[in-house]
Amino acid sequence: MPTPTYRANASGETFGSLADAPSPDDAPDLIQVVSTGGKTGYLRRSELEAVDGTAAMKTFTSPADALAWQESQADRAQETVQVYLEDGKTVIGEFLVAFDEPRER
Repeated sequence: MPTPTYRANASGETFGSLADAPSPDDAPDLIQVVSTGGKTGYLRRSELEAVDGTAAMKTFTSPADALAWQESQADRAQETVQVYLEDGKTVIGEFLVAFDEPRER
């Protein structure tokens, strides 16, 4: 699957559907979603990666780092990420990122 050509906003951020990306590395800067309020908009990829562990994963230098991060996140049930218009500035809602049920320790 070839890398998609996404449109870009005035700030140079690309935006579009994650379904068009052949891999996570090819995702646009602003990913199309439906907010908790039912509005279609875009979440910022970097904000999603900050809450879903992708950004943290890029810093791990050992399995111990990954295990320590997992332990620090054990009590999280959900986080929200802002949803924007395609300009990447105008907030129109939130997107819920849910995690597995908190584990017993």
